[in-house]
Amino acid sequence: MRIAQVGVYFAPFMVGGAEWYMLNVSKELARRGNEVHVFTAEKYKGTTLPRQETIDGVTVHRIPLRFDLSYRLKLWDGLGDSIKSFDFDVVHAYDYAQPHTAIAMRAGKDMGSKNIITVFDVHSMIPRPWYKQLPMRRIERYFAERSFPLSDKVLVRAPELILPLEGLGVSRDKIIVTPSGILESALEPADGQIFLKEHGIEGSPVILYFGRMNPLKGPQHLIEAAPRVLQTFPKATFLLIGPDQGGYAAKLNRKVKQLGIENNVRIMEPIYEHVSKMQAFASCDIFVLPTSYEGTSQSIFEAMAQGKPVVSTRTGGIPFQVDDGVDGILLPLPVSVSQLGDTLVELLSDKHKAHTISVNAKQKAAKFTYNSLVDKLLGIYEGKYTT
Repeated sequence: MRIAQVGVYFAPFMVGGAEWYMLNVSKELARRGNEVHVFTAEKYKGTTLPRQETIDGVTVHRIPLRFDLSYRLKLWDGLGDSIKSFDFDVVHAYDYAQPHTAIAMRAGKDMGSKNIITVFDVHSMIPRPWYKQLPMRRIERYFAERSFPLSDKVLVRAPELILPLEGLGVSRDKIIVTPSGILESALEPADGQIFLKEHGIEGSPVILYFGRMNPLKGPQHLIEAAPRVLQTFPKATFLLIGPDQGGYAAKLNRKVKQLGIENNVRIMEPIYEHVSKMQAFASCDIFVLPTSYEGTSQSIFEAMAQGKPVVSTRTGGIPFQVDDGVDGILLPLPVSVSQLGDTLVELLSDKHKAHTISVNAKQKAAKFTYNSLVDKLLGIYEGKYTT
């Protein structure tokens, strides 16, 4: 099968979970003998990569941009013609509220390909200031009207996203739930001590945040909860690992200094290499994602794969990933710093509860590997799944 995968960025530009998802899906599809082509942006943060190369059996076509205002607002130079220069069986685009998806769906329709859209987030659900929310709603509606009608199937990563998509005009019979995935190797126990020694981390217990440094993701809540935890566990270490967005890491560092907890908090650069990333997850006692909104979280599944108790929030698709009190703890929104701190203290103090949650978490994560995800995805491409 000849398959086009279309997304804003692709390896080595690993901005977030969407990029990891598309990379791992594309590699697994290629490993199974499919001809996989990725169409993606040529440039990110001033770095321009070759127009074409092969990565793990996947042919990557990088498209120049005439206009690049933001992650979401880009004017692609010849994307549609590039896609139509091949005879694809499937055109699969990621995210719906962006120009590349509308262009890809039109190209696929012109070729008679099967058109698929994967939805990571319903953007009108994401909390934003009103001055950002209003234009986002218009952008979302504009591209939804130009993308979804040209699609054959719309894939969502959690059932909680179905109703909002119907509100955007997507018919229910088009929507299929296809969860996020993890590599099989993520389930193998990693050596967290290697990571701790490599980075000179000695404090214990270790509490990990792994994600973008962005206020919507909530790393500031973990920092604000740290003093409450340190009252009971004065040697605790808080690790915050991930790419900086808009200089927010500097604000977090200022918050750390204001609270006088510099010796207990480490804000670190992103980790992309798989083994090192799994060692980071293995190094922690608790994984925390106090996010204001999340479609689903790759990091949550990877922490669960390493048998770590997860503390997150009841928002978006996270309740699909985490069964509160069984394989993790979910907090209500808005995040209460005192409640977050108390929850962490309770889990660190109650070893039996933490162990039970950890065992259940690992068992759940084993159900969400890319092998099983691609099995279903190929079935969708072949028309074997209708809902």
